[in-house]
Amino acid sequence: MAKRARVTVDHAYWVGDEIYTNVDGVPYLVDTGAEVSMTRKCLETKGHLTVQLADGTIKKTPFGVWKGIVWVLGPYNLMTITDLRELHGSPAGRVPLKKRLEILGAKLIQMGSTPLKWYKPVDIPEVTKQKIEESDLSPEGKKALERILSQAGVARFKNDCGDMGIKYTHTIEGGVHPPVRQYPLNPGAVAEMDLIVTELSELGVVREEPNPITNSPIQAVRKPESSGGGWRPVINFKALNRRTVANRASLINPQGTLKTLRLKKYKSCIDLANGFFSLRLAKASQGKTAFTHKGKAYVWERLPQGYKNSPNVFQSAVMDILDGLETTIYIDDVFIADDTEEDHLEKLRKVSDRLTAAGLKLNLKKCQFGQFQVNYLGFQVSNDLGLSDGFRKKVEQIDPPTSLNELQKVLGLCNYVRDHVPSYQKYARPLYVKLRNEEPEGSHKKWEWTATDQKNLENLRIAIKGALRLEPRSLTTKLVAEVSCNEDDAVVKVCNEGAGIVTMWSYTLSSVEKKYPAEEKELAVLARYWSTLKDLAQGQGIRVLTQSQVHRFLRKATVESTKATNARWGRWEDILLDPDLEIGPAQLVGKRKTRSDDTPSEPLEWTLYTDGSRKGTDKEAYWGFILKHKERERSRQRGRVPGSAQTGEVTAILEGLLELERRRVKRARVITDSYYCAQALNEDLSIWEENGFESAKSKKVAHENLWRKIAELRLTMELEVVHQRAHTQEGTHWQGNEEVDRFVQMRQVVFVGIEKWEELPKGRVVPEESVKEVVQAVHGALGHAGTVPTRRELEKQRLWIPEREVRRILKDCELCGRYNAGRRGQRVGGLTIKSTVPWGSICMDVAGPLGVPGRGGEKYLLVLVDSMSGYVTTKAVRKANGNSVVSMLDQVCGYLGVPKELRTDNGTHFRNAKVDQWCQKHGELMRRPFTSQEAGRGLEDTEPKLEQKVPLQVGQRVWIKAQVGAPNAAVKAKYDKSDIVVKILDSNTVQLKKKGIQGVGQLKPVPY
Repeated sequence: MAKRARVTVDHAYWVGDEIYTNVDGVPYLVDTGAEVSMTRKCLETKGHLTVQLADGTIKKTPFGVWKGIVWVLGPYNLMTITDLRELHGSPAGRVPLKKRLEILGAKLIQMGSTPLKWYKPVDIPEVTKQKIEESDLSPEGKKALERILSQAGVARFKNDCGDMGIKYTHTIEGGVHPPVRQYPLNPGAVAEMDLIVTELSELGVVREEPNPITNSPIQAVRKPESSGGGWRPVINFKALNRRTVANRASLINPQGTLKTLRLKKYKSCIDLANGFFSLRLAKASQGKTAFTHKGKAYVWERLPQGYKNSPNVFQSAVMDILDGLETTIYIDDVFIADDTEEDHLEKLRKVSDRLTAAGLKLNLKKCQFGQFQVNYLGFQVSNDLGLSDGFRKKVEQIDPPTSLNELQKVLGLCNYVRDHVPSYQKYARPLYVKLRNEEPEGSHKKWEWTATDQKNLENLRIAIKGALRLEPRSLTTKLVAEVSCNEDDAVVKVCNEGAGIVTMWSYTLSSVEKKYPAEEKELAVLARYWSTLKDLAQGQGIRVLTQSQVHRFLRKATVESTKATNARWGRWEDILLDPDLEIGPAQLVGKRKTRSDDTPSEPLEWTLYTDGSRKGTDKEAYWGFILKHKERERSRQRGRVPGSAQTGEVTAILEGLLELERRRVKRARVITDSYYCAQALNEDLSIWEENGFESAKSKKVAHENLWRKIAELRLTMELEVVHQRAHTQEGTHWQGNEEVDRFVQMRQVVFVGIEKWEELPKGRVVPEESVKEVVQAVHGALGHAGTVPTRRELEKQRLWIPEREVRRILKDCELCGRYNAGRRGQRVGGLTIKSTVPWGSICMDVAGPLGVPGRGGEKYLLVLVDSMSGYVTTKAVRKANGNSVVSMLDQVCGYLGVPKELRTDNGTHFRNAKVDQWCQKHGELMRRPFTSQEAGRGLEDTEPKLEQKVPLQVGQRVWIKAQVGAPNAAVKAKYDKSDIVVKILDSNTVQLKKKGIQGVGQLKPVPY
C-alpha cells in the first residue's frame, strides 16, 4: 500500500440513478445511494493497484474506501464495490480485492496481459476541441459548450453503447419461429466476424446460449470501398419478423421530418452512439434472436439491428426522454434550433443532461453544435434545405450497375432527393423501364448495360446536380399546390403562400388515368397526394391551382366524356367538399375580386343593407332590408318566412334585389353580415348555376329556389357584395348593418288607434278606411304569404276583416303579382318562385317498351317537358337510341329554339356519342333532372296521345300479358295464348272473347 493521500471533492451530480463527483478534475463514479453530504467530504486513497487497461497499457490506479464503499479509479470512471462486509470480516473468508475487481467485469478495466484487438479508442479531448472550433458560437458560448460536453455521456470507442435501464426494456410480441439453417460464410469474412462477435460478447450486447430454441442465419455483407472496405455482419431476421406483432407507432418519414423543421439561426445535430445496443431486450425474448457462429449459439441481450420493430421502439423511447423540449427526432438523430445563442445553449444542456441521465451516449464525431448550417439526414440545413456535399459526392461516384440489384440501389439512392428535382420522373422512367424489363436474378439471361442506359443514368445524374433548395413548411400561411398534367406525367409543386417551394412531386399516370379528361387527371393526382397535403398544411388552408376548370362543386355528370368510375368520383367528391380546400384554375383562384370590411369601397349611389334573424322562441325567421341612395333612406321592408336565420338572410337579399329592379337600379352595393351569403354572391352562385344548383354530392343546395331567382336578377345589374362582421363597430358599414339589425328585431306590427275600434266576440272590427292598410301591413310582415296565413295572423291579433276583402286586397299586391305571374311555381317561405325562363331548361325521358306497338311498329315514346311552363312534346319511335333522340331534338328545336340546358337521366339513350355531338354542336349543357320524377312528369299528360298511336280493332287477335312489370322493365314481358277483341269499351280498355275485360297495356297484337 502506498502512503495515504487526500484528494478534494469539487462537486457532485446525479446521472440517472448514479452519482458522479470530480476528484482533482477527474470524474469519479460513486455508488448508487451515496448521500449528497459527500460534497462536504473528501475521498481518502488507501493505495494503488496495478491494472492493464483495455488498450494494452499498464497503469497504477488508486483505490480507497468511502462510507463502506470500495472504489477504484479507472481511466474514465470510478469502479465501486458496494458490499464491504466481507472486508471487515476474518481474513480467511475475505475475497481479495483484486479478485473482487475481476468479478466486476468492467468495460474499461481489463485484468490480464493481452491487449484487445477490437478496442479502437476515440480521442475525446481532441474531438471535443474540434467540435467546439467548428461551432459558430461566441467565445463565451464556446466555453459554455465545452462545459456541457464535459458532463455529457460520450462513446469512448467504436461500439461503445449506453444502458437505458429497465424502464425501456423491450419484449418481442409473437411466437417462436422454426430454426433457419446457417449457410457457410465467405472465407474472407470469417476472421472479421470472429472479432465482431467477440466484441459484442464482451460489451454485453450478445451472450453465448448453450440451449438455443431457434436460429436466424448470420450473413457477411461487404462494405463499400469508400467506407474503408471490410465486412459487416447482418442477421437475417425474416423468419422472426414474420412471427412478430408489428409495432404500429408511426415512424416519421425523413422527408416529412425535413419539411416540418423549424429553421432558426443556431442549429445543432446530435447523433446517438449505437442507440439500439443501449436498449435492453427482455430475458424472455432473448431466445427468439438466436444466431450461430462457428458452431456456437448466441442470443441478443440488447435491441438487434434487422429486427423490424427496432426503429419504432428506439425512436419512441428517445421521444419520451426528450418530451417537452422542442426538438426534431428521427431514430437516433436529434435536431435542435433556436434564434439566440443563450436559448440554444440552454436547450442543448437540457437535451444532453436528459440523454446522459437516460443512459445514452453521444457519438461526438458525428455531432454538430451551434452552427449556422448543419447536415441533417443527408441535406444541408441553413435558411432552406439543399443537398449536402456528401450526398452530391455519392451521386457523382455512382458506377455503372453490374446487376439488377445494383440498379435498384442506384434508383433507391436517387429517389431520396426526388422532391428536389423538377420532373424527376421524366429522367428516372427509362431506368425503371430497364428494371421492369430485366428478368430477376438467378435467371439465365445475362445482364447487359448498354450505352443508352448509361446515357439515361447520366441525364438523371445531371438533373440531381441541378436540384432545387427547398424551404420548410410555414405554420402561418396557406399551402399552395399547383397541379399540372400532360399525357403521361403529372407534377405537383407545393409552396408556402407568397414564399418558396416546399416540395415537388412527379408522378407517372397509370394506363387507366391516361385516358381521363383533364379534370379527372388532376383530381386523380390530387387524391393521390391529398393525405400528404393535409399533413403538410398543419391546420392551415390548402389552395390547389389547376389547369382545367376544376372547382369544388364539380361532379361527374358535368364532366365531358368522363372515364372514371363512380367509386373514384365518390372519393374525389369527398375531397372537393373539404372545408380547408380552395381549388380552381390558376388564373382564377386567389385572384377573384374580394373586399374586406375595412377596405374603402368605390363610390356607389345605392346601398342595400340586409339582415335575417330568428330567436329561440320564434317559429319563423324574420327578414328585412333598408335601401339607401346617397346615404338617404329610400325604402325599408321586413317580413317573416319559415326556416332558419339563414333563410331569412337570403330572403332579405332577394326582396332587396326585387326592390332595386323595380326602381331600375343597375349598380348597387349589398351589405350583409352573413358570410354564407357574401361567399355565395361573390363566388359560389355562378358555380351553382352552372351545375343546376346541385352540390358535388348531387344534392340540392340550400334555398335553391331563392338562389335561382337571385341569379336571374343579377343578370340585370352590377353588384358589389361586402361582408360586414355583425355586432362590431369595425369596418366601413357597421352603422348601416346595426340599423337594419334593429329593424329586423322588431317582432310586432303595431296599429295606431286600435283601442278605438269596435270589439266583437270574433275580434276588433277594422274600419273600412284602415282595412287595406292593415291587410298590407300583416301581409308584408309575413313575407307576402298567401291568404290563409294572412287570415290566421289577423285572427291571432284579434282583428276581424272579411275573408273576401283579404282576397281582394292581396290579389292587387304588386310583389305577389310579380312572383305569381304565369304558371304557378313552388311556394317557398310564402313566396311563389318560378325555376327559370320558358324553354330555358327542358327535361327529356323515354317510356317503353310499350305493350302494344303503334301502326309503324313504334314501341317507345320520347317525352320533352319544359321545366317552367310544363309544355309537353312527344314522339313515338321504334327504337330508343341516340339517333331517335337526336332526330326528335332537331325536329322540336327547329321551331321552338335550342334551350340552354337539357336534363336527362344516365340512360344509354342519352349518354352516347350521337347526343354528345349534338350538344357540343349547339352549345348545350346536359345535366340530370332536378328530381328523379321531373323528366317523366309529363307522361300522364301524354296518355291520350299514346293511345292514339296504339289503337285496337274489333276482331283483332292479341296476346295477353302474363306478368305485369314496370313500363321500362329490363326483363322482356311474357304473354299467354292469343285471344280476340270483341268490344272496345274505351280508349284504354277492351273486352276479349275468353279472358274478359283487359287494359290495352296488357295486350300485344298477333301478327297475321
